[in-house]
Amino acid sequence: MRNGLFSLNIASQKRVFGLDVLRAAAILIVVDAHSGVALGSFHRGGLLHQFMPDGVELFFVLSGFLIGGILIRTYEQENRMNGSLILNFWTRRWFRTLPNYYFVLILLIVLNLLRAWQSGLPNTLPVKRNLASYFVFLQNFVHYVPDFFPETWSLAIEEWSYITIPLLLLLWDKFRPASWSRQNVVLAVILTVILGTNLLRLVLALQHPINDGELGFRGIVLTRLDAIAYGILAAYTKQYYPAFWNSPLARQNAFWFGLTMTILTAFTASVLVLATYVDAGIFSEYVFYKRTLYFSVIGLSMMLLIPRMDAWRTASGLIPRAITHISLISYSLYLLNLSPIMVLLIEQIPTISLAVGYAKVALFWVVCIGLSTLLYKYYELPMTTLRDRLSKREPHLTETVSSNDRLQ
Repeated sequence: MRNGLFSLNIASQKRVFGLDVLRAAAILIVVDAHSGVALGSFHRGGLLHQFMPDGVELFFVLSGFLIGGILIRTYEQENRMNGSLILNFWTRRWFRTLPNYYFVLILLIVLNLLRAWQSGLPNTLPVKRNLASYFVFLQNFVHYVPDFFPETWSLAIEEWSYITIPLLLLLWDKFRPASWSRQNVVLAVILTVILGTNLLRLVLALQHPINDGELGFRGIVLTRLDAIAYGILAAYTKQYYPAFWNSPLARQNAFWFGLTMTILTAFTASVLVLATYVDAGIFSEYVFYKRTLYFSVIGLSMMLLIPRMDAWRTASGLIPRAITHISLISYSLYLLNLSPIMVLLIEQIPTISLAVGYAKVALFWVVCIGLSTLLYKYYELPMTTLRDRLSKREPHLTETVSSNDRLQ
């Protein structure tokens, strides 16, 4: 009964195991960061966490590689970009993301209202206008997300990227110089997003004094539209430079360099070294770096991990099955772990000792994985199946294609 209830039939699914590893690593890092809340005042952090990269940034790069690959392959196969192709792209993305999101969002609203009714106290929901913004992903468009359902800041960035990047591809294709190839158009789109967003961050950073802090750029849509563009740059490289993509330079040297840079970049922004910046008199330089170049550095560093992981096609055994399972439920796990489970359930248990704190952490993980598996299997997966019936299947860059098909 238990095996049937939680089984995801992993063996029947065609997947790239290396990308599953990255996706599982990303969500585990995110959930691990949130699990510390269960320790309450007993939480002390740890040295290992100071070197841990930002799981959300890894999600951005991986998402960019996958959806960028879809757009590039579609553009090459159709020899054009038009409204019907974009509508199909949006339909497939939104069937993948919106049902789960609206389910959890409405659940949180209902639970909040029920708790307020039972306690006789006012509810803690945002004002109606701010609450409505969550339904159209405007909750953090120009400012940091409110306290309600705060983890959705990253999903809003992804959703707006799904909107803007295909439209930019359409515009560049329509108005490209006659001598430009489709490869030039794709590169122009990527550079428009990366350079435009970096320029915006630079201008905004210069307009504010250093004592305003980091300005929350990490979680604002307009200042992070380049977040998935680094993954799209990886997809561009795979599509148009397959010999380099499959070379030892990309799969080995670039991977180890990217991994090293990812860890070091994470460490440069860790709490452990902030006092060092103050003591050295360079804290203002650090703040400026976090407002501007940090996001590009971490994005490009993580991008270098993709070629090697994309080449890791299969793996067998219990651990690989567990990794694939976590990868499959990662979106449900992302939506459920913090606001619905940690805030509404786990935090309601008083942390009276360190032992109780760790018991809460263990309970948190069990509940997260269990409920996320159920949400994926009985809601997210059926919605994805419905998507496949209502829209045209797109070509994926992760699929094996012939050398002639690559550049058609």
